[in-house]
Amino acid sequence: MFRTAKPIYVKELSGVMNAFATFAAQVDSLSGAELHICAADLYRVSVNGRFVASGPARTAKGYARMDCIPLDGLGRKSGNQIIISVLGYGCRSISTVLQPMFLWAEVVRNGEVLAATGRDFDCFLSDAKKRKCARYSVQRHFVEEWDLRSSLYGRATPVAVMENPPKVIPRIAPYPSYADVPMSCAASVGRFEADPGAEIRKNFYSFQPSERWGRYPEEEVERHSYEWVQGQKQIREAGLTALPLGVAEGHYAIFDFSRMETGFLHLFGTAQDGTEVVVAFSEDASPDRFAFTDMHAHNVVDLTLGGRFDFLTFEPYTLKYAAVFVKKGDLWLDGFGIKTFAGDLTGVKVPDEITDPCLRGIYAGAMRTFAHNAVDLYTDCPSRERAGWLCDSYFTGKVEYCLRGTTAVEDAFLENFRLFENVGEYPEGVLPMCYPSEPQDDGKFIPQWTMWYILEVADYVLNRGHGDDREKFRKSVYGLLDFYSRYENADGLLEKLPSWNFVEWSRANGWTQDVSYPTNFLYAEVLRCAERLFGDRAAGEKAEKVARETVRQSFDGRVFLDHAVRNDGVLTRCADCSEAGQYYAILFGGIDMTAPGYAELRHLVLDVFGADRAVMLEEIAPINAFIGAYLRLEALLKMGEKAAVLQSLTTFFGGMAGETGTLWEYRERHGSRDHGFASYALVAMRKALGI
Repeated sequence: MFRTAKPIYVKELSGVMNAFATFAAQVDSLSGAELHICAADLYRVSVNGRFVASGPARTAKGYARMDCIPLDGLGRKSGNQIIISVLGYGCRSISTVLQPMFLWAEVVRNGEVLAATGRDFDCFLSDAKKRKCARYSVQRHFVEEWDLRSSLYGRATPVAVMENPPKVIPRIAPYPSYADVPMSCAASVGRFEADPGAEIRKNFYSFQPSERWGRYPEEEVERHSYEWVQGQKQIREAGLTALPLGVAEGHYAIFDFSRMETGFLHLFGTAQDGTEVVVAFSEDASPDRFAFTDMHAHNVVDLTLGGRFDFLTFEPYTLKYAAVFVKKGDLWLDGFGIKTFAGDLTGVKVPDEITDPCLRGIYAGAMRTFAHNAVDLYTDCPSRERAGWLCDSYFTGKVEYCLRGTTAVEDAFLENFRLFENVGEYPEGVLPMCYPSEPQDDGKFIPQWTMWYILEVADYVLNRGHGDDREKFRKSVYGLLDFYSRYENADGLLEKLPSWNFVEWSRANGWTQDVSYPTNFLYAEVLRCAERLFGDRAAGEKAEKVARETVRQSFDGRVFLDHAVRNDGVLTRCADCSEAGQYYAILFGGIDMTAPGYAELRHLVLDVFGADRAVMLEEIAPINAFIGAYLRLEALLKMGEKAAVLQSLTTFFGGMAGETGTLWEYRERHGSRDHGFASYALVAMRKALGI
């Protein structure tokens, strides 16, 4: 796919974590030109100092997606400088695969190669980006620390050609939308001082990164600004203050974007030489006092400044609030804002048929949430993880097709899983729970999430216009079916599935062994999907046997219980019961909810259950947002209870959309407040309204 360019790397940076290099080339005219580029892990392109693009689209290990970026109209008549900065993390994460840092690029016009790596691009190493930093999160990589007094053109360094480069494949997902969201004023300003009594969260990660996972030793990390910000007492001195503004040493300015934004932080101005600034950001603070979101991510960027500066973070982040703290020196801030990094929803709007103001707000919030989480692949959140999780994608896939009538992001997402090669990280036939990613130290995977993969594939092939692609999925689907079959007991039900069993973020997730009835209801649907996809009658017959046996064992005459355990060889049903379990049964158990035997359950579903329960039943664990709230919507739709769907949407999502303009991971105020699967609310709304 490249005519002349060679994949190049910097030998000096091989095996280095958080490595950064700048590549530069001169091109006379960019009229009609296009940049073809692959890189790992991240790249940024600028022309004559002007931001052009950020990438790449992530994909499976051993592959690289090529971006094609138009350059026409971006340059001068002659003497154009193309700069490509590349960041190679060299550590494990669940948002990228572990691979060598490289760049492969060429500028092309009408078949003529104007500049190419391995021929025309010079490489420079600089001290501008600091290397030995804290992890931003264990799901992503490192906190950004920059000394903007250092030029990106530090010292020239030789490059080498990769001997075994990744296989180049096309980008499938649409290109992102870059829009500037500038602030006109700070929400408040004040001064700060050390607070000896402050409670400080240190190394606030989902799990502590091991040496294998990738981290710099604590003693080698110079700055711990996430902890530092928490240790400062903020003393508000004024409210709204127009930009430009001065921020002196020991002072801060807080910015309120009024709704959630995802993109690159942008600030520019002038600073005294040696000025040290911490830019902190949050999804949940206030205009008058900055605080970090209760989420496992170190939301800080460190800057050392001197003279004029114009800075754009290399990575995208998600925030509603940001604060600029001046630790040392003096700052004159001419501007502050965000350059968005999101899916393009140009031309997509809230349907006119939706007239209720609350529902319109939820729909708009779902659209924004989708845009933030559907760039190169479906992500759970655009903040802490940016990871491509299965099950989440089952719901997000419905949103893309509903909004766009196309599946471009889903095409890429599912292709990544098809390209995954299991080289022993997981049991034979198993897919990762999210991808592109690296296996965690304990090789954790979620058996149920691979089941949702099969449900999504069936939806994609049978309901979203990809009937000709079904054979592409045969290998992965039957690999999983073979894996599940190893855990069938004498009753034909799955028992003691390994690794991290997951059915819902609630007490229900403590009841997944030994025989999980929600899991077996889901398994029945998986087998039905195999029949629908491949005409597998044996799988269809097996599905109904699994469903009938699961109903027989789990239904106590009133509700469906969650699990049974094996003691001394005897399988004994437990009394544990969850609301989520009822929805698994309704959706996948093949039951008739209008039958007299389910009258009490129907009453509970319609009059008692819900994420906003007024009546708490100790014996039945309530649902949480994921995935219980979404299973409830699906179950109510299946039952034909459209009014109940709209009521559930209003009570559960209305406050979220009103507060952040996005929909959240949990019903509580922790975790991500901009979570991809939550955009499914607009699909449920349209179905309930019949539009």
